[in-house]
Amino acid sequence: MIKIIGDVHGKTGDYKRLVRDMPEGQRSIQIGDMGVGFAGWRIHQMSQDHKWFRGNHDCPEKCRAHENYLGDYGFLSEDNLFWLAGAFSIDRQWRTPGVTWWHDEELSYVELQAAISLYESHKPKFAISHEAPAKAAKFMLLSLDGAYFSAKLGCSMSRTAEALQAMLDIHQPDEWVFGHYHVNKTFYLPNCKTKFTCVAELSTYELETGNEKDNRQETPEAV
Repeated sequence: MIKIIGDVHGKTGDYKRLVRDMPEGQRSIQIGDMGVGFAGWRIHQMSQDHKWFRGNHDCPEKCRAHENYLGDYGFLSEDNLFWLAGAFSIDRQWRTPGVTWWHDEELSYVELQAAISLYESHKPKFAISHEAPAKAAKFMLLSLDGAYFSAKLGCSMSRTAEALQAMLDIHQPDEWVFGHYHVNKTFYLPNCKTKFTCVAELSTYELETGNEKDNRQETPEAV
């Protein structure tokens, strides 16, 4: 079982307490918006049981330099799990480039196409990402009330959301877990077998992969 952790947004003390309170050997993956690059952010090297990848509120360069960074996208064969980082910021016009916003917050079209090809070659049982596939994001957001969720509809039209949708159109995994939308919600799309789960800030979700192998002895296929 892997504990999936939602957005952290720089609340590293709370994140470290979450990790510290997990049983020895428990694995976790934090799925973006850790807050890397913002003033005051600092996470020391942790056990390799605990990994994370970036969202839209993370500095890509600093993420890739950290030893617990999982990678921008990849496939964990021992868990039959695919992941993809990055997302679009709807508030980018109010942020400061290089300080609170980074121009490469989303993967490039070339990188996304490579990620789609990797996904298609493995057809994973599980998928995790910061953003959601476009149709899943729209379906969930339209079921939620409030100006915040209405504004977030813009994210569902990003190149990241569309690339994830292309993956879902190729293959429907058993489960897809994502963050970015700051709500805990599980749902299904019409005519789709995939169980979608959105994980809110500093919330956790237990992803039962059924893997009995020791993940620490394997190297993920990561980019």
